[in-house]
Amino acid sequence: MKNIDLSFSQAAVVMPREYRSLRFIVIGAGGTGSFVIPAIARLMFELKQRQSKPVEMLIVDPDVVESGNIPRSNFCAAEVGRFKAQTLAERITLAWGLECQYANEPFESERHLWASSGGYRPMTVIVGCVDNHLARRDIHLAVDKYSGYRSSEAPELWWIDGGNSRSSGQVLIGSNTKKAKPEGYFTGTSICRSLPAPSLLHPDLLDSEKRVKSDDLDRLSCPDRIRLGEQSLNINQRVAVEIAEMLSEMFLTRSLRRFASYFDLETGTSRSLYCTPDQIKSAISQKK
Repeated sequence: MKNIDLSFSQAAVVMPREYRSLRFIVIGAGGTGSFVIPAIARLMFELKQRQSKPVEMLIVDPDVVESGNIPRSNFCAAEVGRFKAQTLAERITLAWGLECQYANEPFESERHLWASSGGYRPMTVIVGCVDNHLARRDIHLAVDKYSGYRSSEAPELWWIDGGNSRSSGQVLIGSNTKKAKPEGYFTGTSICRSLPAPSLLHPDLLDSEKRVKSDDLDRLSCPDRIRLGEQSLNINQRVAVEIAEMLSEMFLTRSLRRFASYFDLETGTSRSLYCTPDQIKSAISQKK
């Protein structure tokens, strides 16, 4: 008889530490980022309705909107040539009246993570919507430096990362860049105070991609990739929904019990890893 997986029912709830203010730093405003940003804005609006604490968002991306971005990103033809980060930030400010800043430049921890804290350390969530290992290395180093010298079990900085291939993807959330005993992430059996960072769960995220594409494929635009089946038209929205749901469960409903989710649009399958010492131990040990 096949054993029933009771991991979800036994999982601890991710409970972030108390905070005076909450800040989301979205790095990447392209295919995934352009869809996740409005979703985070809705979460911010709900949080402000229920709490009196400040909530803000910073969007970081140096690129401008190109015509090839439109089929798979949340932009329209009238926005071609405009900076992605600025365009989305202005949308959020006008539509929701929320504090939304932008930086039309590559991410730099000293400028965007440290200097923007205003002299205090708010609860900060880095939302990684990037598509290359170099950008993820920058995020990993920023998380490591920001929290590396603090011993608190309840971190002030979290990193949620979304990535995808042609029709599959994953969303990972964590806070610690250094390995710890699985039991060390928990307070008792019901509260999860911290989690291994995405770079611990998948060290390959920090390595150069080994896929070699043909010269012809490299020259294809995003619309052409979609038409040829190289890129699913809906994959970015799916990653964005998973990111937004994890953040909503973490900060709005306080019901988050998972630290990794994987899905495949072609087969219609999905699975998650839940906040238990056994699943954390298994996830890290398989990624040596």
